Amino acid sequence: MKRRCSRFLAGLLAAVMVVSSGGLEVAARRSVGQWAEVDAEDGKNLDTDSKTEEDSGSNEDAKDSTTSEEGQKDDSSTSDEENKESNESSNDDETDNMPDETPQKEDPAKEEDKKEDSDKTDTSDQDLEDKDVLDKNSDEKNASDKDAEQNPADTDKPSEEKKDTEALPTEEEPEVEEPEERATSVSANSLRVLEGSIEVRVISGVPVNSDQTFEVKLQGPEDFTETLVLPRRAKGESDMAAPSESVRFPRLTDGTYRLSVHGDGYLTYTQDIEVDGMGYRVQLYTGNAVVGTPEARPGLLFRGDVNGDGKLDDADATAIVDAIESGTYEAIYDLDKNGVVDLIDLNYLTDVLEHQAVQQAIPEKVIPPEEVKVSASKGTLVEGSLESMLEGKGVVLRSDASGEISANNPIELSFDFEKDHDSVAMEGMVVASPKGSENGIAEGYVLIVYEENGQELTGVGEFPIQEGLRAVSARGYKKNFPVKLENGSMVIDFSGLIAVKKVTLFVTKTSNTSNLAEISRVEFLNDMESRIPEPEMNIPKNITVTPANKMFTLQWDKEANVTSYEISITVGEDIEYRRTTATTLTIQQFKNDKLENGTEYIVRVQSVNGEWKSGFSDAIKAVPKVDKVPPAPDHVKIMSGVRSLEISWGETEDADTYTVYYKEASASSYEKVSGITGLYYLLEGLKDDTTYQVYVTASNDLGEGKPSLTASEKTLSGLVAAKLPTYKLINTDNGAGALSNHIKSASITGSAVMVDSNLDTEAGSALGLFDNNYNSYMEVKDWDYAGAYPAGAGGKKGIIVELDDFYSVGMISLAEPIDRGSYTYASVYYWDKDGKQQAASNISIVRRSAGNNRWYYLIKFKEAVETNKLMFGIGRYGSSPRLVTVSEVRIHEYDSLEQDILNLYTDNLYLTLREDVTEATLDELQERLDTQNQGDYHPEKEMLQKELDAARKLLNTEGLGNVLKVNPRITSHNDVAVGGRNGWQPLGVAAAPGDDLVVYVGRSGMKEGANTSIQLVYTQYHAEAGGFFKTINLKIGRNEISLNKLSSTEAEKGGALYIQYNGKNPTDKEKNPLDDYAVRVSGGGCFPVLNLYGVTDETERNSKIHTYVEELNAYIGTLKAEHESTHMGGNNEHLKFAYGNGENCILNSTDIVTDQMMLSVPATQVASGLGADKEANLKNTLQAMEDMLVLFYQHKGLTNSFAEGTDAAIINKNHLPYRYLNIRYMRMFAGAFMYASGNHIGIEWGSVPGVVSGVPIKADANGKYESGRYFGWGIAHEIGHDINEGAYAYAEVTNNYFSVLAQAKDTNDSVRFKYSNVYDKVTSGTTGYASNVFTQLGMYWQLHLAYDKDYNYKTYGNYQEIMDNLFFARVDSYARNPAAAPGSIALTLSGDRDQKLMRLASAAAQKDLSEFFTRWGMVPDADTQKYVSQFPKETRAIYYVDDESRVFTMGKSEGSAIKGKSIVTATASIQDSEVTLNLGVSAGSNELHGYEISRVFIENGKAREEIAGFTTDATFTDQVAFAANHVVSYKVTAIDKWMNRSLATTTEAVKIGGDGKIDKSFWTMATNMTSEQKIDPPKDGEENWLSCEAETLAPISLAADDDATTTYTGSIKDAAPYVLIQLNQSTKVTALRYQLQGSGTPIGKYLIEVSMNGENYTKVKEGTFDLNNGSQTVYFENGKDPWVCTYDAVYIKLTAVGQSGKELSITELDLYGPSGDNVELLETKDGELGIGKLSADFVYDTKTGEKIPAGSIIFTGEYKGNPAYNVFVLYDEDGKIVGSTNADGTLESTQIILAPELTDEKAMLGETSEGRWVYWLPSGTSLSSKKIRVEMYRVDNALTNEGQRMVSDTELVTIPTTLPPITLKGSTQ
Repeated sequence: MKRRCSRFLAGLLAAVMVVSSGGLEVAARRSVGQWAEVDAEDGKNLDTDSKTEEDSGSNEDAKDSTTSEEGQKDDSSTSDEENKESNESSNDDETDNMPDETPQKEDPAKEEDKKEDSDKTDTSDQDLEDKDVLDKNSDEKNASDKDAEQNPADTDKPSEEKKDTEALPTEEEPEVEEPEERATSVSANSLRVLEGSIEVRVISGVPVNSDQTFEVKLQGPEDFTETLVLPRRAKGESDMAAPSESVRFPRLTDGTYRLSVHGDGYLTYTQDIEVDGMGYRVQLYTGNAVVGTPEARPGLLFRGDVNGDGKLDDADATAIVDAIESGTYEAIYDLDKNGVVDLIDLNYLTDVLEHQAVQQAIPEKVIPPEEVKVSASKGTLVEGSLESMLEGKGVVLRSDASGEISANNPIELSFDFEKDHDSVAMEGMVVASPKGSENGIAEGYVLIVYEENGQELTGVGEFPIQEGLRAVSARGYKKNFPVKLENGSMVIDFSGLIAVKKVTLFVTKTSNTSNLAEISRVEFLNDMESRIPEPEMNIPKNITVTPANKMFTLQWDKEANVTSYEISITVGEDIEYRRTTATTLTIQQFKNDKLENGTEYIVRVQSVNGEWKSGFSDAIKAVPKVDKVPPAPDHVKIMSGVRSLEISWGETEDADTYTVYYKEASASSYEKVSGITGLYYLLEGLKDDTTYQVYVTASNDLGEGKPSLTASEKTLSGLVAAKLPTYKLINTDNGAGALSNHIKSASITGSAVMVDSNLDTEAGSALGLFDNNYNSYMEVKDWDYAGAYPAGAGGKKGIIVELDDFYSVGMISLAEPIDRGSYTYASVYYWDKDGKQQAASNISIVRRSAGNNRWYYLIKFKEAVETNKLMFGIGRYGSSPRLVTVSEVRIHEYDSLEQDILNLYTDNLYLTLREDVTEATLDELQERLDTQNQGDYHPEKEMLQKELDAARKLLNTEGLGNVLKVNPRITSHNDVAVGGRNGWQPLGVAAAPGDDLVVYVGRSGMKEGANTSIQLVYTQYHAEAGGFFKTINLKIGRNEISLNKLSSTEAEKGGALYIQYNGKNPTDKEKNPLDDYAVRVSGGGCFPVLNLYGVTDETERNSKIHTYVEELNAYIGTLKAEHESTHMGGNNEHLKFAYGNGENCILNSTDIVTDQMMLSVPATQVASGLGADKEANLKNTLQAMEDMLVLFYQHKGLTNSFAEGTDAAIINKNHLPYRYLNIRYMRMFAGAFMYASGNHIGIEWGSVPGVVSGVPIKADANGKYESGRYFGWGIAHEIGHDINEGAYAYAEVTNNYFSVLAQAKDTNDSVRFKYSNVYDKVTSGTTGYASNVFTQLGMYWQLHLAYDKDYNYKTYGNYQEIMDNLFFARVDSYARNPAAAPGSIALTLSGDRDQKLMRLASAAAQKDLSEFFTRWGMVPDADTQKYVSQFPKETRAIYYVDDESRVFTMGKSEGSAIKGKSIVTATASIQDSEVTLNLGVSAGSNELHGYEISRVFIENGKAREEIAGFTTDATFTDQVAFAANHVVSYKVTAIDKWMNRSLATTTEAVKIGGDGKIDKSFWTMATNMTSEQKIDPPKDGEENWLSCEAETLAPISLAADDDATTTYTGSIKDAAPYVLIQLNQSTKVTALRYQLQGSGTPIGKYLIEVSMNGENYTKVKEGTFDLNNGSQTVYFENGKDPWVCTYDAVYIKLTAVGQSGKELSITELDLYGPSGDNVELLETKDGELGIGKLSADFVYDTKTGEKIPAGSIIFTGEYKGNPAYNVFVLYDEDGKIVGSTNADGTLESTQIILAPELTDEKAMLGETSEGRWVYWLPSGTSLSSKKIRVEMYRVDNALTNEGQRMVSDTELVTIPTTLPPITLKGSTQ
């Protein structure tokens, strides 16, 4: 359990404020003092009870309790003694009773004069004169501080300060008590003399973009010179990260040394240092006007001596001005080294000249490293040098024992100071670990052996290192020393000067509980008072990452004094920033793309307040992870092997490994192979010729996903011989393994080799190809062996065979040893009788089934070849696999039978018989076909039989039909750039692997065998998205086709056939006549097709539709029977699957084609969707589809209608697509309902009826909807994927523009997104896209609404009308043709999609739309800004437009009642941190659209605005907890329905409460009580309500709903009732408020406990509730100390002690944490201000005589903050600083900040204190201001005042017309 306790601390900060044209400079000094009292002389008392609300509770609950940083204590049971002690105490959320900044020791000679007891003075008894301005705890006992040691020869103090602080005589000095001395146990006799040393540390105080070299000299008893290189400092880098570098001069002889430091362009810094047996560290800042304290401060190095004269003056400024004007570059003038001499350099020098004051460092006293003997215990291993640790260079330590570092296995280091029995005097030590180290020290302790009064004692300092926590040891040592964590360093304070002999450091735990510990620095300090407490940088802490699927959520602790947080996200070189005011942020996108699971995102968080930033936290890793098991893998495919199966599948999202399940088809259970990391697996050791079923699953850390579709395949038998034909065989069989007859020789060339051939003993021999033995074969490890790329005339490449004689050769058959794919290329050469090599023409290669699950190939000759020697080659299409094998080759004599049958026809389509063909001709050919040769029929008998049968049909005039005339307009050539289009033209044929197809191609003027511009496309029915089709090039004439299997899924293989035309689409038909290809298919099964492409005649369209419906009805009536007959009853194993409902039957197909769409879907589902009146409904649905696509395309600027004379270039880029979209029946991948991929849109079985049930939209002439409906959101969504413009396409967003367009009816409720979410986004000020894709869609829709003037369904007559009226038509047209965009600056489409969209949209609007896009989170780059700036800015607030406001404006002139008028009324009220605005207009309410609300903060006297929101309601609620303690007003602007603005009105200012109330958004409430209450579910339409069954909220949630009208009531028997609040993140908590409004039984006695883990609880408060006005706030304690404590907790448990069986009621429970800094002006009880004229001098520093002179105009106030890091500025109503003007014209004012006095020797000036401040102007100042307000600032560095940010302010108050006299009283030092 982390616990933070703190007490009120002492100290007084005096500040001199100088204001000039250069800005405001605050020079701060620290001293100590007691509370001051302020008396007024008009007899009126200031209200000392009306203090501001504290950190942890309301002012109502805290009035009578003890003050603390978190709030006032409330426990009335506290004893008087405890109250007395508490009144001396304050609370700090970072510290506990530990010294942080303690005054310097008094000189020993003065110690005797000190009073021993400083508690005797009680300022509460002082008389108050007239008007009292008291401290909030004026009755507190005041204790004195130690006297700060002053240097009377302090010559480095600025002259201005000397003048201001010169002591003046006063009438009455306040009584001053002597401060208590700091403890010391040092005897001079026991101390040894040390050797001196000097360390010089230079720190970069201003940004310089290059390394800086300094020469450091030391002159004295000895002389030394060193070079120091200070690394570059980036702009915006905080002081905590500012570069620094040091040099040391060790072992110096005592004496006076002169230090001088000089760098290029710097004034030489000099300082005398007296070395007297001690180490001295001098810090030097590069920068200006740094004023430290008398105890500790750095020196200053001033840069700007550009002329080298050794001084900084106007001559240097003039030189820089001359350099700027000349435009030349000289490095000496470039003060920030950014490569250019500019105003930044001049401003820096000017600032230095205005504020420079010689300031020398006050050295810190440290123990020189040389005086320390350091060693490690035997069990501690050291990586590096232990001595380097003393010089700040770091060391890594490791425990020698196994296991992590622990109390039983510690790291132990000893630091020995004893020499000759003497000790070393010191006051403390520092141990630092590297920032962000995983091996930093987390727990441990130090033992300090020291001497006191001649005795050797041991003290201990123990550190469970939690920020600000001091743990008191129970180890029983003499003294317990406090330990504090300061900016990652452990500071152990020895509570005074002691004589140390030895220090032992034990490390018992590291940050990551490892075996390593890292220490960057150990130092020992002689003077703790010189330490300034490290500033609270408010860097976010306890950052946690909760990963989820494609997202992660960040959470961190709330920081005080900040207004927002900035998050950086980095991946590789890419970085992105986000902003939020909350302490949590969910990240779903990076660079506008979804996050990827498993990707490492580096995240940092920093706090922000205006321009101030804290610096980023340490980096943490965020890795989105899956939240569910992976989906089923897709695309499982199997390739057969010999007793093996090669299985592959597609990559599956979120999968780590895969598992393959397999079994024989007849087996009952599967076997599996798990842990596969790739996408391929080879199953081996299977059975021969056996069918196996296979499926695949994917797994991740969450488990195994669902199975893929089951695939099946049959293994191959080991080298099963393919049965080759013997018809007319030449090389007849001569026995297995023997060379066949008539073969004289055989050889192979190139890389081919023979494998396992006994006949081939010499290289190049290939007799094994003719041995009737399939074990011997040829192998070439390539996809082609002289097939696709033959040797050419005279070459030799391929298989060469020589016969024993000349033969008339007509065919070659061959087979592979194992079927591995398909050969599609062949070439043949032969030697004629003259011995010349000739190329065989008109050859073809086809694959045929061998009948035993094997394939063979035929290379066929159209004409006979007389030869005795052949050379041939083969190759594969598609280059897969890259292996050519042949086991056996047969040579066949020529037979003219095939050509004789084919020659029956006279045309290429084989539709016309020769005139001489008779029945007898056909009979003769039939007889030849039925005749065997060598026991075998012609190998093409089946195919030739079909040709003869077709000839008989033609002879009998029956006709063949099914001829497709290829439409040459449907082509990609010259088509517009629109995605997703498909140019397949349906043949109405479905075919399967194993079907022998013949495709006939004809074209006028082309000869048979000529290449064509068309391809056959064959597809897989109901396929998965990938690899569902292949193409085959076609030639003129007869094309014999063997189809390959495209799928391994256990379903019918095969699908529809199409023709794809790849030719040109000429615009000049006379010069380039259109191709007139015609295609016919023989084989496969036919299905109905409706093709309406280009059919515009209504009669023809209706006729085609009528015919199609008749064919469809007839077809589906016989479909199942046809399946049973041809598929189940046929021989093709690829079709032998049950029909079921027809989902997988390839015959259940139909294609419907229009100009812009092709439906390729199941015929039965089309019939079902068309209903009873199929013909009418089909007409409607096709009309609706065409109308919808015309609407979509017009919004893309596409049409076929152009005005006469339109330039051809415009037509070519903006016509409608030639090809159409294709909606196909496909299998869905995991999680998909529909999808768009490549050239199609996939839908499933159940979606098909919806695609054919559209109804045309009817609209009026302006496009206003009347009736009808287009298709569902999904279809338009997928169409949008295909057609949205690629230049700016954003998946799942821009495509939805078309979905909205298809459905929106010009009302806000007809769009898919909520305008309230749109308004939240455009007023959020965040960069990046909206997290919700529908909200982001609103951006694109708003552009349509802003610039399209007609209703949504309006379409236009031609291209020019479209361009004139449709915004996105212009956008997309310019994307296709940027040269057409308007403007003098040419449109270029470089950069990402956002940059392209911003430019395109601005061109389309001819407006600069940068504000619109910035509101939507886009950031224009320089090129975009330059381009859009050529257009006038869009002044309308179009980011607020909605559908209904646009409709209101249609047909109306622009309204005038609101635009530019002062008609807004607005009032603001505040409750806690919630501001409610009541809004209205005095005129034009009918024209009102809504109100834009901006927050107005005043900072540096100037207004800063930020958009708070937009509402169309009359009220607006603003949650502003992030602006706690700030004053805010609201600027309200009315927006009319034309999006024009009214004049703005501004509300009265309100101050935001800073009570530290904790947000409840992430709370989870639980209780052991039961209740009869039920929470009504949200009303219909509320976004957070689910329509499915949802659990109702637990009644106890009423106690945390921030609603005072709801109360929880519950009870429990036999147990103490409790309520458990789970915060769901580590949160600082310090108080709980319990409210009960109305009737009900309150909780009485209570116990409050907190826990980090929900198991181990710590008591933080107990007592009895005493509700005052229905509520009470109780503050947490630690059980022993009297002050309020802050705890880190995740769980808070409130128990009603002893109240079992009672019905208890709770209206609300609130928790409070630390609040931020706050400033207020003091008021009297009568409400008058503590502003007036000082009656008498008030001396606030008796040592220096510094005082506030009588007659000064003073302003008094109170604050909560850290006086070491706070300053105040007063501004008047005009934003000018309140001050007086001196003789030089400089504005002056002075202030002091009073802190509570140190009351305990262990107390320190902590992070937060409470006190008073006084701001005064010199007597005689003419105060022209009528009103004033106060701004409170916090700085990061108390020495430099850098890192300034405003943390609180007050409202404007009116200065009294007559200033009353005021007297200040109180103790000072």
